[in-house]
Order: sequence, then C-alpha cells, then structure tokens
Amino acid sequence: MAADLLLGEQPAPVTLLIAIPIAAAVFVVLAQSCARLAPLKRWLYAASVGLIAGAVVSAWWAVGALNASKTLDGRAASSLEFVVQGDPSIYDDVYSYTCEARSDGKNLATVRLSCDREFKVGAHVRVIGRVSRFENDAYGRSRVLRGELRKVKVIRLASVDEGSPGPLLRLRNGLLASIAPATDPARALIAGVVCGRSAELRSQPAGDWFSVTGTAHLIAVSGSHLAIVGYVIEGVLQKTRCSRGLQRAILAITLVGYAAFTGASPSAVRACCMVFATLVVNGAGRRRHGASALFVTMSIFVLLRPTVLFEMGFQLSCASVFAILCFCPYATYALGELGVPTGIAGMLSVTLCSQLATLPITIPAFGTFSLIAPLANAVIGPVVSLLLAVSIVLVPFSLVAPLQAWALVVPMIAARCALFFEQLFAAVPGASVSVPPDSIWIYLVPCLLVALLVWWPRPRARPMAVGLACLVLLAAIPYIYWDRFAPPSVTVLDVGQADAILVRQGGAVALVDCGLDERVVSALVRNNVHHIDAVFVTHWDEDHWGGLPDVLDQFSVGTIVVAADALDGAPAEVLNRPGVAYRQVACGDTVDIGAFRTRVMWPFDTVDGEGNEDSLVLLLSYAQEGKSLRVLLTGDAELDQEREFVQEVGDIDVLKLGHHGSKVSVDTDLLGTLKPELSIASAGEGNRYGHPSDACIDAVKEAGGAFACTIEQGDIIVSPTVTGFAMRCQRP
Repeated sequence: MAADLLLGEQPAPVTLLIAIPIAAAVFVVLAQSCARLAPLKRWLYAASVGLIAGAVVSAWWAVGALNASKTLDGRAASSLEFVVQGDPSIYDDVYSYTCEARSDGKNLATVRLSCDREFKVGAHVRVIGRVSRFENDAYGRSRVLRGELRKVKVIRLASVDEGSPGPLLRLRNGLLASIAPATDPARALIAGVVCGRSAELRSQPAGDWFSVTGTAHLIAVSGSHLAIVGYVIEGVLQKTRCSRGLQRAILAITLVGYAAFTGASPSAVRACCMVFATLVVNGAGRRRHGASALFVTMSIFVLLRPTVLFEMGFQLSCASVFAILCFCPYATYALGELGVPTGIAGMLSVTLCSQLATLPITIPAFGTFSLIAPLANAVIGPVVSLLLAVSIVLVPFSLVAPLQAWALVVPMIAARCALFFEQLFAAVPGASVSVPPDSIWIYLVPCLLVALLVWWPRPRARPMAVGLACLVLLAAIPYIYWDRFAPPSVTVLDVGQADAILVRQGGAVALVDCGLDERVVSALVRNNVHHIDAVFVTHWDEDHWGGLPDVLDQFSVGTIVVAADALDGAPAEVLNRPGVAYRQVACGDTVDIGAFRTRVMWPFDTVDGEGNEDSLVLLLSYAQEGKSLRVLLTGDAELDQEREFVQEVGDIDVLKLGHHGSKVSVDTDLLGTLKPELSIASAGEGNRYGHPSDACIDAVKEAGGAFACTIEQGDIIVSPTVTGFAMRCQRP
C-alpha cells in the first residue's frame, strides 16, 4: 500500500488490514477450542504470531517510508549528501548506486543515484542533479519495494569524499584495486568470486554466458562460498592447539567477517546465519535441522528489514536452499537408480532442485530457461570452487608489492578455465530458451517433479526414466515450437541507438542489421531465436553491423547478404567465417524467408556500403491463408533516396522509418504515397541526435498513421492477420 502511494497509485482499501488481526485471532481460537486441531496447536500459535509480527514491522516500514518521502519533496539534490551503500550496477557506462540521502548529518531516506563515475563504498558525494519519483513500471516498483524512495540523476559532481572506511572495507578496496576487474573478464570473475563484486563481469559479454548457462549463482556469494572458506579456515585451525569450542567461535567470527567483506548480500548473510545456527546447535549437543535454520533466518531477516522479501537474491537463495534441503537427497537416490554415478548424481540433483524451485522467480524476471544448466554446473561448479579456494589464499598477497606480479597467476589460470567452459556451453545451440513470463509451465514443472519424486517411494529405472522423459519433452515443446513452427512476424528489436529487425516464419529466420553491440544477442534470445538463415546488412555504419560478430559467435548463421559490391568494404571481423556464405544483391533481386518474399528496392547501382545513401532497402511481402502484410525496411535511407523508389513500392502496411526517425527520413508527400498504417522508429533513450525527431513524428501523425518507437515500447512485433495486422510490444 505504501509503494502504491509512493508511485502515485490508488492503494488497496485500508479495511483489508483488518483481515490480519482477524486471521490471527481465528488461529488462536482454533488452537484453544478445537480438540481435533490439538496436534497443530503450536503451528497455529506460530502462524498467529507471525501474522501480527509481520504486520507490525511492515506498517513500521510503511510509515517510515512515507514520512521520508515527504521530507524529500521539494528538496534539491544539491542540498543533500549521498553516502554510497554498496557496489554499483553498470549499464551503458552508467553507474547506479543505492545511497543514503543525508541532511545535516541525519539520514533522510534511501535513494537510487545514477552517475557516469565510479565511487567506492562509503563515499560521501555531493552533486547537482535532479531528484524525481520512480515511474510506475516494473523497474520503478521493484526499486520502491526495496526501500529506494527517489531516483537522483547526477548532472555535475560537486565533491566526493571517500570518507574513512573500516578495516574490512579498506582491505576490500585494496584487493579490488589490485585485481582491477574492469581490465579483463578473468579478473572480473576473480573479483566476483572473492570480493562479491560482480558489476564489471555482468557489464561484459562474459556476464551473459553465466546467464545463458544457468551458472550465475556461482558468482554470488552464498552457502557454497562460505563452505569453501570455512573448509580452508577450519583446515588452518586444526593445525593449532585451540579447543574445539574456540575453533568454532573463530570460524563463526571469520565467516561473519567474510560475509561483511563481500558486501553482506542477502544470500551471504542468509548462509552465514544458517552456518552460525548449525555451529551453535552442534556446540550445544543438539540435533541440527536445516529447514528450521532456514526459516528462523528468514524470519529474522523479515522482522529486521521487511523489504528484503522483494529482493531477488533473497528469494532465489531461500527457494533454492529449501528445495535442496527437501528434495536433494531423494533426487540423488533417484538419479542413482537410473545408473548415474554417485558424485555426478549429487551435483546434478543440487542443480536440478534449485533451478526448478526458482522457476517462478527467474522466468518472470528474465524470460529464459537454461536447458544446459545441469551439465554446465556439473563441469563449471568444481572449477569455480577451485578458483575460490586458491584465490582466498593467494589474492591477499597481491597487496604486498614484491609479490603482486605472481599472486594472481594461479587464480587467473583457474578463472580463464572457467570462462572457457562458460563460453563453450553458452555457444551450444538451444543452450537457453525463452519462456513466456506468464506461462503456466513455470509452476507446473516444479509440481510435476515433486509428484514424480514423492509418489514413487522406491523409484526404479524404468518409471523414473519415463517420468523424466515426459518432463524433458514438456520443457522441449517451446524450443521445438519456436524453432520449427514460429508464426509469421516482423520484429523491430530494442537494441538502443541502432537497427535490428527480425523476420521469421516457421523455421525460416532472417535478421536485417545487427545493432551496435552484444545487446542484439540478448534481444534474439528473448525472442526465442535459435538459428539464423540469413543476415542482411544494409550498410557498414557500426550501429547496423556492430553486433554481427557477437551474432556469428552465438548463433548458426547461413548467409550474410549485402548490396552489390558492398562486400569489398566489409569489416574484417565478419569475413571468412567458416560455414557462412556471402551474397551480394542488386535492385530487383528477391530472397524468400519462409512465406515472406523480400525484394531489394534500393540501391539502383553498385555501392561501397559506407554511407547512409548506400543503405539496402527491402520490401517484405507476405500473402498466405488469407493473411497479408507489406513492410518497408529502409535502413538509414533518407528522403533523397526514398523518393527514387517510392512510386514502385506503393501502398504498404508498416514502415520502418529511415535513419532512426531523423527529420529528413520522411515527409507528408512520401507518407501520402506509401500510406503506412504504422511507422516504427528504432532509437535509443537519451541519444545525442534527438532521434526520433519531432518533425518525423508530426509528419506521421499528420498523415493519419500510428507511430511507435523502441524507446517506449521495447521490441515491437508485427504479425499479419486476416483483417490487416496485429502489433504487440515488449512494454505496453
């Protein structure tokens, strides 16, 4: 309710709050008066206490958040001091930080600060900028629910004071400076594994490999990291003459220190609390119980900071650990019955249990499911564990000047080995498939797996194999559908200030231009692309071919198509690729993409492909089963070129505006001839060119057509229908 108010939405009726004490009272009455529920008496009391406690701490946070929001109203950014609370997230060279906003030494609220400069944790920053509310979208709601009440965009830095960090923070900053994670993917991986800082790795192409292979959890500091650190520390302690109790105390303090050292992420603190609880229970001579430790830890988290419930790291950590505790031993036994060796069965069961349990969290957030995750985790997991073990021993020596040259040699070897396997598995066709976020399968598959394990108390190879084969078949249905039976569509992909248009029908897939960088790969993955038959490069501006090397690395590509004689000017990165054919087309040539007939409308003569005027212009025509669609793709062509062929093109349904919707891309006369019902611009938010221009937008609206842009709508999908065409957008 507080989040709705902060985002300008109408909150739920306050009367709904009455349901909480009523439910708690009902539980207490049932526990006291119903004899049949006597065995559940403790559970009912616990539920009532939990409801009341949760309501109290949530209300306490809501009141605090609303009061803090009021104190920020009307305040200028220059009147506040911002204290950096954690590592940044990096996107397009913009650093975003969670900060405490202070005034006169008093904390006012938590905010999200965006800047083009990196700050250290604990830095005190004064800026000139804009303080504004979050938009009421998925991102804005997620930030507010995490307790960030405003966003601050830095226009100019006034001052930066690094402050006086504590010893752990000084050690961490020193190690990060010696590792230099921004200089090399292997160093970024070491920083992520040892120091818990993964921003640099996630901002590089190597970060996508971990997402595709389902191994991103290997970077996050969690229970496995603490187990390895604990194993190393315990090995050292056993060489001493300390008592067992003192060893446990030192181990607990060390693990707490390591969790704080790595940034105290929810997964690290959760794991640390569970380890601490286990040590206490063992020391007291009591029987340990993993599920109890997990739920006690979760309760403490929520009571201390209720917004942790909305942090994905906390959700993933708790769901995966709960699934591992409940089902991992049984899954290991079931896999053993299928003939899988014990060691491999253990690793596979951990991966399968955690991956399937977190489906309802990961798929709505990312829209993908990694099919190769079990194999990738089985191979890469031990390598990352070895990397962590050697790094925590050797990396600290990098702070000693004479030893700095060789301290990272062994960790770098292990990190490069891990990245080699990551790239290898990520390049496998179909390693990751897209799943609609609202798909019922993200809830059905985990339930089916639970049923499979529970209802066969003594699994045998044959029934288990049949059940697993059914699950694999269910998981493969989306892959088969998109790979062979995709409906006809033309999708203008959101790849920033660049062009990339996906054309597909059935098993035929073509890409017209490839964007500027690796973002085109992410766009293709989220649109369920597994192979590409042809890539058309309209001309050799980098925002049209820059992502082609990444596409060639990640997908099987059949043919690269360019304008006549433009191949001579092709960049070296895209030439001489094994298995790729190269074709040059001239005006009037046609290329079929499934049921789409693609006709080259421009250029009339041979070109070198260097300038906008050399852009390949394609007319897509679809006519099948009573459905039809005509789409004109213009690259960076402008009015001078478009007037040459517009009469021959005639009436169309959809126009992809030339040159990202610049002011010279169209005029009313051109639109009057083409008569597009929809005009689409592909542009990046905040681009320095001002694309799409107001003149272009006004011309489209004056001509009576609809206008759409990837800045607002994200991916824009156009599909033929019996009555015309339908448009769907990534962001409604």
